[in-house]
Amino acid sequence: MPRESDIDKVEKWLKTSPLARALLKRSHLDPKVLKTMLLFYWSEDVTFEKLAKELKIQKPGAWKRWRKGLDAIMRSFYTLELAICAGILDAETAEMLAKDLEDYTSIARGEDLDILRDRIEKRMLELTKRAPLKRAASS
Repeated sequence: MPRESDIDKVEKWLKTSPLARALLKRSHLDPKVLKTMLLFYWSEDVTFEKLAKELKIQKPGAWKRWRKGLDAIMRSFYTLELAICAGILDAETAEMLAKDLEDYTSIARGEDLDILRDRIEKRMLELTKRAPLKRAASS
């Protein structure tokens, strides 16, 4: 049986993960940028040339998508930091965030991914019920 390609893994995960779809709707990322980010971080020995080939785009386009995703993630991080610093992040959301960060640290240390992912997904699904969808870009 042929090995599943990286792009197949990414597309399968995006299609089968209800949490990923729910979070994507509320994130600063569009599906193409997220796919690029996932391919970049989930693939071994990735280069922007290989990434471009997988995505069927030119090398500068692959880099630009990756950079756009990284910028969006960092913008989100700074927004959260500002909300925490200013005292405007509600306590319940801050507690969920702290629990998720503890679980992400455990994942990075090699603990059972499935158990931790289940806990994170339950918290995120609860939070997405309360959180609005991302706003449309201003004209």
